[in-house]
Amino acid sequence: MITPNSHMNPVYGKQETESVNDYMTSGGWIMEHKKTRELEKLICEYTGTVYAHMVPSATMGLLIASMVAGIKHNEPFAVSAYTQAATANGPILLGGVPKIIDVDNKSYTILFDQIPEECRVVFVTSINGRYPDDAQAQIQKLRKQGKFVIEDSAQALGSWNAGKHIGTMGDIGVFSFGAPKIITTGQGGCVITNNHDISKQVEAIKNFGRTVDLGEVYNTMGMNFKFTDLQAAFGVAQMKKLPSIIQHKKKIYKLYFDNLDDLCGFVQTDLENVTPTYPEILVDNRDDLARLLRQKGIGCRSVYQSLSQQPFHKKWHAPTPNTDFIARKGLHLPAQADLTEDDVLSICDIVRNCLIQCN
Repeated sequence: MITPNSHMNPVYGKQETESVNDYMTSGGWIMEHKKTRELEKLICEYTGTVYAHMVPSATMGLLIASMVAGIKHNEPFAVSAYTQAATANGPILLGGVPKIIDVDNKSYTILFDQIPEECRVVFVTSINGRYPDDAQAQIQKLRKQGKFVIEDSAQALGSWNAGKHIGTMGDIGVFSFGAPKIITTGQGGCVITNNHDISKQVEAIKNFGRTVDLGEVYNTMGMNFKFTDLQAAFGVAQMKKLPSIIQHKKKIYKLYFDNLDDLCGFVQTDLENVTPTYPEILVDNRDDLARLLRQKGIGCRSVYQSLSQQPFHKKWHAPTPNTDFIARKGLHLPAQADLTEDDVLSICDIVRNCLIQCN
């Protein structure tokens, strides 16, 4: 089996083992401390952001972003239909009301011109590191209108738009370091911002709402959203591998495209700027193909359904035809960072044969 457990197994080796072992023998506190600061510094240097705060997961990062934005009970907020549930669940937990917005049919990013004026807070999701060409201008326009823009950049580490790293254009960006992501800390996320005041708010919220000087002063509502140095030691080793992983991910995508483009649809992806974490193909009989691939030991997963179609979220239903289209046809193929060229070519042969059976 080429991908025995998943379409996206985590990949790590002796560098991560040595990094964790060195930390464990150094007398570190294990909790969030100097090693976490080192990881945050690496993220700032790579992305060009000013402030970075590690958190237990991107889901928690999106909740923190919602708290910083000050979403109130019954306040409407705009969210892409084509996203993971966590994007909407943080603001919903605070009492916000999602206005589910369809995506364009090219990058599958939120339709900026359909964002309601009533929505003060806007969540913009980058799927597989994609943004429309005018994303920077669109996000800048929203911010000039007084809207608070949160970039769900969970899948976008290593992806850029017109010279800026995705996640650095809004008020806050959030990355994921979950096991299937481009690099991992097992679980984990990072909240980034270029705004000093927002950074201080994030710092307080993830530390029980307190600032520590003499005694404890609780300035705002907060929880324990701190990271651990043990995970950070693993993450530092992963960050050092990021450039080579990005190069390999792009190679994997190109191999799929070159060998399957005559049979499958592909979402337009600019490999100069975009690092596709999960290569998608668009096919008819998607579910039949997925079952056949799994029978042959090839991990795969259907793409996200529209939030409007999700059992919990459909109470806020809105028409989302573009999202419904990709949700019907989209399938993620394996792209873990240790796949060889021969592995990918073998997967392509199996996909090709399975598609013939499906038809």
